[in-house]
Amino acid sequence: MGKNMKILIITQHFPPERGAVRRLAEFARFFALKGNEVSVLTAIPNYPDGIVPEEYRGKFFSHERSDGIDIYRSYVLPASNRHPGKRMIGFITFLFSALINSFRIKGDFDIILASSPPVTTPVIGWILSKIRRARYILEIRDLQPESSEEFGNLRHSLFTRLLKKMMHSLYRKATRSVSATDGITKNLIKAGIPSDKVTTIKSGVGSEFLIDDSNGIRKKFGWENKFLVLYAGTLGWAHTLETVIEAARQLVDQPDIYFVFAGDGQKRQALEGMVRDYGLKNCCFIGLQSLETIPYFLRASDVLVESLKEVPITKGTFPCKLFEYMASGRPVIFGSRGGEAVQELEKAGGALWFPTDQPEKLSEIILKLKQGKIDGNRLGKQYHEHIKNHHRRELWADRYLKIIQQ
Repeated sequence: MGKNMKILIITQHFPPERGAVRRLAEFARFFALKGNEVSVLTAIPNYPDGIVPEEYRGKFFSHERSDGIDIYRSYVLPASNRHPGKRMIGFITFLFSALINSFRIKGDFDIILASSPPVTTPVIGWILSKIRRARYILEIRDLQPESSEEFGNLRHSLFTRLLKKMMHSLYRKATRSVSATDGITKNLIKAGIPSDKVTTIKSGVGSEFLIDDSNGIRKKFGWENKFLVLYAGTLGWAHTLETVIEAARQLVDQPDIYFVFAGDGQKRQALEGMVRDYGLKNCCFIGLQSLETIPYFLRASDVLVESLKEVPITKGTFPCKLFEYMASGRPVIFGSRGGEAVQELEKAGGALWFPTDQPEKLSEIILKLKQGKIDGNRLGKQYHEHIKNHHRRELWADRYLKIIQQ
């Protein structure tokens, strides 16, 4: 093991916010547990609903200590994930407020680790690495702006070309780039980053998702006699959840099959509109659920579904939630023709996948699972063991720390 380090992590999102922020929060806790001095420069919490908790309201700067980590929070324009334009303004406000507030953080750092997206955090990280004379590590959880262009959230334009040039320049300036998937690593190498400067550190999954308990979720929601098909996550532009609703429409003659959408996002109103227009009684939207209860919802389900928009970049995409889905020991149906996620499911025991423009394929797989023609319990157990052996978050955190200490 190398010497203990002073590490400053730059990330716009951090708990108590929800979503993929757990990855970096748990890595930070692991680094601190191993004797490193860890600080985090992040935004005042407000994501994904745009609501700032009462204790942070009206603050331009806030400091707290939790789990051995110093957390410095900086002003950001609050914005729900339903308002992408406002969120982009929020990225800019955090860029400036974080740079201003960074001067309140005393002491030297060995490493400044910036996590992207958004594209503004690597800029903050690079500037602070120059001011503080620290080595600069850039973590890439999603390729931007390439992802947004392919998913149709941003148009190809002079602006996105300039953003791409800026990001490629920051990749080259980093001492080391750390990517969340093998697909991102391949893209960085293709963009001209030397392979010895890029490492894949996957998200893995926290121990809470490896539990064998559903905590009475079915009884609480009145789902005791249902064959439960669950989607948990963002109801956003990257997901083809219309296909899931079309599959539900095809299964109306199976009244015990019930589709549950847990989460919120830009598409929620449109998806609820589809359900209303079709008059479906086998679907419900339960909104955002607390992080603590998500493992229980996963365990309470019979089938877990994920469906990504099929664009070239998704071939190298591995949604964080897929680790959580697999850890829960339930069968997973994935909407995508091949790619990194399907390969991982195959490796774990077998992939159930459907083309995202063919809802009949999804409904067919759900029916086969319900009828026992596909052994979902056996498949779920294989997924669970695969995650336990290869993708526990502390395993990936340990690899991450070794890179930092090199």
